[in-house]
Amino acid sequence: MTLNIHPVINIFLGLLRPFIYANFWVAGAVWALTRLSEFQLTNWWEAGTMDEYGYFVLNPSFAGLNAAGTLIVYGFARLFESPGEEGLQSKINQWRSAMPKTAQLSMGLGASYVAIWWALYGSWNLLFLYAGAIAVAALYPLPFILRKSGGGLRSIPGLKLVVIAAVWAYVTAVIPSVHAGTFTIEVFFERFWWTAALTLPFDVRDMMVDQGSIRTLPHMVGPRNTVWLANLVLWFSFYLQIQLFEMPLAYTFGLYLLCSIIIVLANPKLGDLYYSLLIEGLPFLLLGLWVLSPYL
Repeated sequence: MTLNIHPVINIFLGLLRPFIYANFWVAGAVWALTRLSEFQLTNWWEAGTMDEYGYFVLNPSFAGLNAAGTLIVYGFARLFESPGEEGLQSKINQWRSAMPKTAQLSMGLGASYVAIWWALYGSWNLLFLYAGAIAVAALYPLPFILRKSGGGLRSIPGLKLVVIAAVWAYVTAVIPSVHAGTFTIEVFFERFWWTAALTLPFDVRDMMVDQGSIRTLPHMVGPRNTVWLANLVLWFSFYLQIQLFEMPLAYTFGLYLLCSIIIVLANPKLGDLYYSLLIEGLPFLLLGLWVLSPYL
């Protein structure tokens, strides 16, 4: 008797897609990168205070806050998405159009977490640190900003990559390190190069959808050159990981080689889950390597 596994796979993918397409997976990637920064830059395990009962309490993590903020920001950006030329839409956007409540749900959950976290740990200093990222995230998709160019900061040719990489670097690395007093400019650039490397394959995938509304790097230099550029900046990140954080050379090289291969093999024919599940999940591997590095 032959077992047909296709129904099982379809059920699994049916459960997986809402988790990914409603931005929970990318929020998890932000969580992983923030935790990585807290471990590498802030001595998070040792940072804390004694409470009134004499118990040691660790300082609050920014990881959950940043992940919740990602749900809000990405959900907000989806509200202003429009089809590309000739009505082209990615499969993700088609799914979201058929399930319009998912973005609202994820935004609501994110806003609830942010409100609770801020009530417990928020301060004016933190609000000041986040203000720039909030402003850029808000102006990025708004259609009445630079309306003649297509709307939003993303309509500026080539700016999409810089905005995404810079905001991710600032939120996941700069804010935790500034708050702990350990910031250096290399911290920003390591995270900027890492995020840029993982973002560029998405720009290649979305070339046809973006065409006419958003001109990204692949429109300017071509998809193949963009893939090689992604690999180049990925190894910039590798160099800084070794120099700044003394990551184990052999294992880190192996992880970055794996990431490089995944980026080179990226092709729209592989499907959206290759990008939205595999590539967006690479930060978890980097975090896992750091956690396991003392035992390697």
